Amino acid sequence: MEEDFEIAFNKVKPIIFKLQRCYFIKLWTREDWQQEGMLVLHQLLKEHPELAKDDAKLYVYFKTRFSNYIKDVLRQQESQKRRFNKMPYDEISEVAHCVSSAGMQLDEYVLFYDRLTAYKKGLDENQKEQFERLVAGERFLGRQKMLKDLKKKLSDFDDTSLREQ
Repeated sequence: MEEDFEIAFNKVKPIIFKLQRCYFIKLWTREDWQQEGMLVLHQLLKEHPELAKDDAKLYVYFKTRFSNYIKDVLRQQESQKRRFNKMPYDEISEVAHCVSSAGMQLDEYVLFYDRLTAYKKGLDENQKEQFERLVAGERFLGRQKMLKDLKKKLSDFDDTSLREQ
């Protein structure tokens, strides 16, 4: 059985190489093309065992099946849904400290959290309730005053979420 498969595969190898020259599939090497060809051939021989004896039919069936398979892979590669797969990857580990990040660094966050905790400790019960409402995004009397006071306490941070709304 294995010998028959190898003989059949050697017969269809030129079809694989021809399609490889015609189409470009990102990240596929010559071995990948051969492996995919083997898989398609295996499925084909499993569905139509008589093809092992009829070379003419084998060529036609394999060429059709394999070219359709390659076209499906190409469609998948080019589809909008998988556009993320095409994004280039750049290694930046050596210069990562130079790349700005969208949020706070860990040390900035710890300092911010400490200042916020200290601010909360200085509030009376009514102000703590107002602070919780402020964080929840609610509107209340004295909200603007609390925002201004909070901005003064956290003036070292350039956080757009503390802007008056």
